[in-house]
Parts: sequence; structure tokens; C-alpha cells
Amino acid sequence: MRILRAVAVAAVLAFLLRPEIPRYRAERRLGAANAAFEYVLDRPTEIPDTPSILDRITAAAISAAPDLPGDSRAWVLAGSCQLVNGHADRALEYYREGLAAGERAEIHLNVGRAHTALGEPDFADSSFLRAVWISPALLKGVPKEFAPRIEAELKRLEADLASGRLPAPPGRAD
Repeated sequence: MRILRAVAVAAVLAFLLRPEIPRYRAERRLGAANAAFEYVLDRPTEIPDTPSILDRITAAAISAAPDLPGDSRAWVLAGSCQLVNGHADRALEYYREGLAAGERAEIHLNVGRAHTALGEPDFADSSFLRAVWISPALLKGVPKEFAPRIEAELKRLEADLASGRLPAPPGRAD
């Protein structure tokens, strides 16, 4: 009788957990892709064909995204791979997908980096400002050539907020 109960409980648990299995697989794929990306960043001279490896990591991250609805991590990893790979335009596409999944300050910071790489300083300024508005600690991640302007604008916006004169928070760059 005990064995029958154990089998029944196992069957019920398996039935209840079945919808989560794709998510667990996606989490593992994303974890492996993230570890590979960190390896490439830590040892760039040891990788014989970095661009193709970064493209494979991008593909692995994107393959995990459908099974992680509402989670921006896969899109951010794909964007970061493409940004490191020198494809800022593709990185922006992936970061935009990440923002669609949910706004995070770190994504805006990376959008600013992509706009910087594309030679679009006005869009970069807007993205960096949005990032530090959401999370002021990210000011230290803003490139040096932008940081003084962003810090001054952030202080101005905070003063406007404190005095009740701020009509709206900084908007998104794109």
C-alpha cells in the first residue's frame, strides 16, 4: 500500500510540475550561456574565434527567451553579446525586447552604451539619464564622457521633484 501511495504522489507531483519543465530547461540554457559569456569576457585572448562564439551565446540566450515570459535576462544577455561583438544595432534590438519584458535600469544603461557605439550621443544621454533616475547607483557605470552631464541633470531633476516642479520623470530614449 505504501508503494502505491508513493507512486500516486509522484504521479501527482509530476503532473503538477509538468508546466514548469520548459522554464527549468530555459533557466539551465540561460545559465550556461551566461557562464560562457563571462568566460569569453574573462579570457578574450584564449578564445580562437570570439565573434562566432558570441553569436552562438546570443542564439542560446534567444532560444531560452520564449520559455521565460516576462523575464528580460535572455534579451539582455543577447544584447550584451552583440554589443561586445561590435554589433550595436543588433544589441539595441535585443535590449528593446528586454525593455518590453520589463523596465530595468541596467537595460537603459546598456541602451546608452549601444547608442554611444552607434555615435548617437543624444540618445545615449537620454538612456543614461533614465538609468540613473531609476537607480542612482548606476552613475558609476556611465561612461566618463557622459557622467558629469548626467550627474548635473539628475541633480536638477531631483531638485525639481523636491520642489514639486517636475512634470514627468525622464523619458525613454527610444
